[in-house]
Amino acid sequence: MAIKQDYFDTAFELLSEQGYSALKQAPLCKRLRVTTGSFYHYFENWHDFTSQLLEHWRTERTTQLVELAQQSKDPIDQLQALLRFALDLPHRAEAAIRVWSKVDPEVGAVQKAVDAQRLEVVLRAARAIIDDEDEALNHARWGLYLLAGYQELDSGEDPAALEWVLRRLLNELTEKSREKGNVTPI
Repeated sequence: MAIKQDYFDTAFELLSEQGYSALKQAPLCKRLRVTTGSFYHYFENWHDFTSQLLEHWRTERTTQLVELAQQSKDPIDQLQALLRFALDLPHRAEAAIRVWSKVDPEVGAVQKAVDAQRLEVVLRAARAIIDDEDEALNHARWGLYLLAGYQELDSGEDPAALEWVLRRLLNELTEKSREKGNVTPI
């Protein structure tokens, strides 16, 4: 017997493997080895399922992101934790959600909310390093652009490339923090 979380996990597998167009009720139930009746035990209909899936994704990622950012008071430590978080994301599934968001306004709204939350968390850390609000915002956007671009272009194919570009951003912010006198050299 599958539980609700199994449906979400399997949906992310399908998104990762085959993209959003493969996310359909029959393949989902087949992979879980359950009947469609079991599906309706948890969800009213397909729209209810996709809405709950997207809300689960948004809430789970937002909660994890905020918790990571709050574990340390040092903004560089926060950014290092966020970098590790970014590397561990299910990029292929997130790439599929980004494609899906372009054709479905509900998905687009959730994607926008996730990106806004990610931007805000990075911006908080950048503000602790950079006094100029516009410059802090530009650095936070830089990080989001790198992540979104990686997901759009590489779909998780080369995590070392993502790590390399994110570390360049982290190195620049670390240098700015040193200049401000907040960080001792590593």
